Amino acid sequence: MSHRSVAGGGAANTRQASFREGLPDPDLAGLYDYWAEKRGGRRMPSRKDIDPLAIPKFLPDLMLVDVLHDPLRFRYRLVGTRVAAASGEDRTGQFFDEVAFLRNNPVVLEQYNSVVATGAPLHSLEPFNNYVSKTTYQVDRLLLPLSSDGATVDMLMVCFHFKTGPYASR
Repeated sequence: MSHRSVAGGGAANTRQASFREGLPDPDLAGLYDYWAEKRGGRRMPSRKDIDPLAIPKFLPDLMLVDVLHDPLRFRYRLVGTRVAAASGEDRTGQFFDEVAFLRNNPVVLEQYNSVVATGAPLHSLEPFNNYVSKTTYQVDRLLLPLSSDGATVDMLMVCFHFKTGPYASR
């Protein structure tokens, strides 16, 4: 697994441009551009800024994840149809600590934690497991933070770009 993220600070615009240019797939770059446009001058957009009708081609590959604080927990709010089919299960409504994949792959949870702590997007190349067929695909995953108050991450928009397997072509 590899990953990279962008954080704020004095050279934030340069880091954000570099992050965007490093996204390996034009669709991921397009979703990042949409997120950045909706963010405007803020650190991150809110969920209400995101219009599903504006990004229909991404919907099958998207997840929305609630971020709960005190203690920090994650819950699947929405799981796109392609994500559910590729994993062999629809995790909508489940908490991450109820999902075997996340218990067995703590680095993935560390990446979600990092996005919450920094408020910065993160891109990673990950294995993606289907527990029904026992197959594994390679995916690019883009984590984009959302915040209702402009400071605290309270939701993540997650997009998968399948690189291998039957879900690889869009």
